[in-house]
Amino acid sequence: MARAKRRHRYSDDENEIEMAEQDAGEEVEHVARETADTARRQFQRFERSAFSLDIFGSPMARLMDHNWSMFQKIMHAMREESFQFVNRRLDQTTQAIESSRESGGISNLLAIQQEWIVNFVEDYAEQTKRFAEMVRDLAEEETSNISRTASEVTERGREAVETAEQRRAA
Repeated sequence: MARAKRRHRYSDDENEIEMAEQDAGEEVEHVARETADTARRQFQRFERSAFSLDIFGSPMARLMDHNWSMFQKIMHAMREESFQFVNRRLDQTTQAIESSRESGGISNLLAIQQEWIVNFVEDYAEQTKRFAEMVRDLAEEETSNISRTASEVTERGREAVETAEQRRAA
């Protein structure tokens, strides 16, 4: 009876953690949408300002759209990866607790704790590696996109200057 109550309590704790994870994911998405909306409004103001040139409009708009899609992809991947990590840690912790209840003595209990700590360190190292790989891949892709956009803006600028000089000369 006591064991059933404990399992029920752990089940309730897991449900609360799962609900908190979902709330956190929704909050991240909400903040990401607000940030994107703010960026779009700022860009629209920039386009309407006296300093706005057609030279920058199209490439910058494409770059911003691309950056937004990349931001969404990375946030989604990070959220999924974090959920999997938390679930993996919860499962391992639950297993350790269940094993500790059935352990025959202090030496078995210490072995269970040591195994849990080793798994804990391995999981965090693997998670850090995954996040680093995601960020590296994103940085590589964005560097090439920025380079292409900068080249396009430079070319459009040259063409605009040449056109302006030709008009002055005529």
